[in-house]
Amino acid sequence: MIKDLFVDNNVAKNFKNPADPQYEKLIQWLYNEGYLVLSQKLLKEYHDSNRGNYGQSILSIIARLTKDERIVMISNEQLKALNFPKKLDEKCQRLDKDYWHLKAILLSNRKMALIIDQRFRDAVNSHPKFDGVQAYAVARPKEIDYENSTI
Repeated sequence: MIKDLFVDNNVAKNFKNPADPQYEKLIQWLYNEGYLVLSQKLLKEYHDSNRGNYGQSILSIIARLTKDERIVMISNEQLKALNFPKKLDEKCQRLDKDYWHLKAILLSNRKMALIIDQRFRDAVNSHPKFDGVQAYAVARPKEIDYENSTI
């Protein structure tokens, strides 16, 4: 099982100066063994908010994971192909740009996410099971067993 994790941009910004030991631990896990769930839309958000900032930014982590072939890339075609029932789709579309991120989480292996935004996190946690798995999102790294969980 690929130990992948979706990290929303509002969480990834905390990688720049990780004074919090939980973020330092998460960064080390990503560098050493984790897989990062990405889509082109999320990658653009990362780039837009990290211009000129390298070091321990999410961009340096992506560079390392790409080299190590530990990126779970969800393509635009996959995102577009995932259709929700009409009523659910209308509800999910209210998430605006996070609508596509919700789909990326559902298409990932473990369907686990770190998301600070309460509305988006609630949408992930209340979404019906997908492929028999309940998607799960938390606000802080210490609230999720990203190292060991196999779903």
